Amino acid sequence: MMQTFARLGDKLHVFRVLRYRGFRLYWFGHLTAVAGHQMLILAQGWLAWELTRSEYVLGALGLVAAAPAVALTLFGGAAADKLELRRFLMVLQYITALLLFVLATLVVTGRVQVWHVFAVASIHGGIQAFDHPARQALFPHLLDRSHLMNAVSLNSMIWPGTRIFGPALAGFIIGYVAWYTGAPLSGAGAAYYLAAATYLAFGLLLLPVRVPVIERTRGGSFLRTLLGGLSFVWTRKLFRSLIGLNYLDIFFLASHTALLPVFADVVFRGGATTLGNLYVVSGIGALAGALIGANLGYFPRRGWLVLVGAGIHAFFLMLFGFSGIYSLALCLLLLSGVGLSIFMISTQTSVQTRVPDDYRGRVMAIWGMNYSVVLPLGQLQMGAVAGLSRDHLSPFLGGLAGAPSAVILGGVVMLAAAGITAVANRGVRELRPEGPAD
Repeated sequence: MMQTFARLGDKLHVFRVLRYRGFRLYWFGHLTAVAGHQMLILAQGWLAWELTRSEYVLGALGLVAAAPAVALTLFGGAAADKLELRRFLMVLQYITALLLFVLATLVVTGRVQVWHVFAVASIHGGIQAFDHPARQALFPHLLDRSHLMNAVSLNSMIWPGTRIFGPALAGFIIGYVAWYTGAPLSGAGAAYYLAAATYLAFGLLLLPVRVPVIERTRGGSFLRTLLGGLSFVWTRKLFRSLIGLNYLDIFFLASHTALLPVFADVVFRGGATTLGNLYVVSGIGALAGALIGANLGYFPRRGWLVLVGAGIHAFFLMLFGFSGIYSLALCLLLLSGVGLSIFMISTQTSVQTRVPDDYRGRVMAIWGMNYSVVLPLGQLQMGAVAGLSRDHLSPFLGGLAGAPSAVILGGVVMLAAAGITAVANRGVRELRPEGPAD
């Protein structure tokens, strides 16, 4: 197997980090658990719908799952800087596996109620607030730091990749098991059992991983530790700029996914297949961008990778808003996904390279708020801008009113932010791969 990875490493730089045994075990476990998470998202939504047939319940389920993550993520970062990471992460995987196993058993025995689904979603959201910072804080210690961008790129492939096959596998299992057993809910139970097994597998794969001694934050309360992380980011211009640029991209651009159903229905006059294709090409673009970003790991002007990646994402997404032609829109979404991955990988690698080990968990928790806090807020503003545009500006904007104008506006804002940063922020502009801890 090592020879296989060596040959792959010669072909594609991104696979070079799999030569490190500890990172290889971590990565395959992370891949397995994220696939399980994707299956879990589909299964819990399907089960809640089957139990209630209420759209309001589905919306409330998402809120219940997200609220604990919003409230506890910063505390999760503080915990990652205080506790022994490998054991902490293993315990979190075992607790998650047990939680999902219990719910799966309630489902297959016919005892499940909708409040069980809500309770598990809420507890799981709270666990994820500690899980994600711990994962981000652990993996840089499992390889040589010169290969960190390859590792970030390889990790970045997991979410778009599993988004393609994870939900599809869960849907197949739910349908097949329900048909085979004649019990409509039993398929969801089987999907929950499989998701539980993926978290258990991650925990077991971490057992043989050997982690070097990591400097831990000593003394002080969790609140003091948390505030120390916020102060660290705020008082360092480079960190503040990189994380702020990342938040802007998520808020004004990545949040466009909330409007894809509108594009599929109103703009392109399609249905579920059209919507699915829009998601798929975005995922393919993100995977391609991750591969490109990995092979640019030694590019000497990393600051320009950050800025150009943000510009590509904004420019092609803005053109997507203007397009109105389905086939062209697919191509533009793919290209915007490439830019997003290059931007995110370059930015995250620059942060990971420069953060001291005893602050890593807290800083990566602040970074991770892009999806737990910034993305929901961005989706809210996308919907508001689209609605206001359609209601009040249709006579002036014509076919661009509504969702297209919201996406175009987001692209303009992000292009302006990238341009201003390129001109005014020398620290970002002159980023190099070999950054010392700040």
